[in-house]
Amino acid sequence: MSEKVNSETILEVSDAAVNKIAELIESRGRPDLAVRVAIRGRLPGGGYQTEFKFMGRGEAEDGDLVQNAGSFDFLIQADVADKIKGSRVDFDEDRYSAGFNIEYPDNGVYPPGVEARKDWDDPLAQQVQAVIDGHINPGVAGHGGWVLLHDVKEQKAFVEMGGGCQGCGLSAVTLRAGIEEAIKQAVPEILEVVDVTEHDAGENPYYSSEAAGTMDGASPFNQ
Repeated sequence: MSEKVNSETILEVSDAAVNKIAELIESRGRPDLAVRVAIRGRLPGGGYQTEFKFMGRGEAEDGDLVQNAGSFDFLIQADVADKIKGSRVDFDEDRYSAGFNIEYPDNGVYPPGVEARKDWDDPLAQQVQAVIDGHINPGVAGHGGWVLLHDVKEQKAFVEMGGGCQGCGLSAVTLRAGIEEAIKQAVPEILEVVDVTEHDAGENPYYSSEAAGTMDGASPFNQ
């Protein structure tokens, strides 16, 4: 398989972490080992469940980004690199639970290319945005989802549901039992929350626009 050598730093790795990984590789007697960086899930409140796994450098996959760390390489797929870019990896023997730890950059819940507006002139839009940032997105982040405010007109809030919420069979439940209720309670002037998401373009195969409005289920806010 071909490798794509990365010309920029994806992970900020402390000297202590580099030295510990090099020590572990040396203890295995395999100087040809590299470290595969993968994502296994999303953590509540932000960040990812990240996995580091030893593998041979020759096992690199087509399209891998390669970050050299001296005596070994990190192998990172492009989609993973987009999510963890700027994260810091450290190793601390003196922590309560000694080991590796990762600090993720404060990129919020949105993927690259999606950004919440911070320049709302309408006071109602500002209040709705505050509810989404402070309550709604932390609630759906644990399910890999996010909510974006598009507009506020005629006492209606127009929102998009993305990530794990797009195409989800319970999206209608999340909207009515979680998002709409939270916004209406905090901003009584809002009479309706309108979902402008293209759910049929989502990755969840169990979604059907006809059934979503009547489907029973639990909202992430009630768990």
